Amino acid sequence: MKRREVLAVLAASAMTEVAGCEAQESPARYVKDIALPKPNVTGSVSFEEAITRRRSVRTFGAAQLPIETIGQLLWAGQGITSQDGKRAAPSAGALYALELYAVTPTEVIHYLPHGHRAETRATPDLRPELRELALGQASVGGAPLVIAVAADPSRLAPRYGARANRYTDLEVGHAAQNMLLQAAVLGLVAVPVGSFDAARAARTLALPPGQTPGYLIPVGFPA
Repeated sequence: MKRREVLAVLAASAMTEVAGCEAQESPARYVKDIALPKPNVTGSVSFEEAITRRRSVRTFGAAQLPIETIGQLLWAGQGITSQDGKRAAPSAGALYALELYAVTPTEVIHYLPHGHRAETRATPDLRPELRELALGQASVGGAPLVIAVAADPSRLAPRYGARANRYTDLEVGHAAQNMLLQAAVLGLVAVPVGSFDAARAARTLALPPGQTPGYLIPVGFPA
């Protein structure tokens, strides 16, 4: 093959790779907006008992979680709990850098705190790919629900500058612990997973630019 032809092939290949990356990194479009069932704010399990129950469990039953249970978990992580818009988990300056995504075998659910709503989009089962990028951890592929706690430090940066990343990491931890305790109250089992390729996870979930998952939390009924 002549040099000019080789260069043309290489250029075409590069253009194809760029186009593929752009398509993969484009944020997803959610096609359905739903109102979630009203969260329960008067549970029968004490805070102390919830702490006692919480354990990291990596095996799950096969049953899917009902939407009211998913909504309750998401509310515990980022639900609005006051008249002035404050949320269940603390945030530096009440700027709220987090977004919560719940992955089921058939869809991705993006939580919308205002109005306790969600937007959803149908997908192929993303759990096997999430398991692969989480170093093959079986819990990520085997749980009926995987919650991705995504963060966008740029929401904090105008006020906190270089501290924004640190504060965002703290916020991820606050929300994750809330949801883990809520799972314990609901009789569910869960495990926080921090060992995964965050950039690949963002692409798999088709997150908007700037959002990166800090935790994956597989959740389900006990095996």
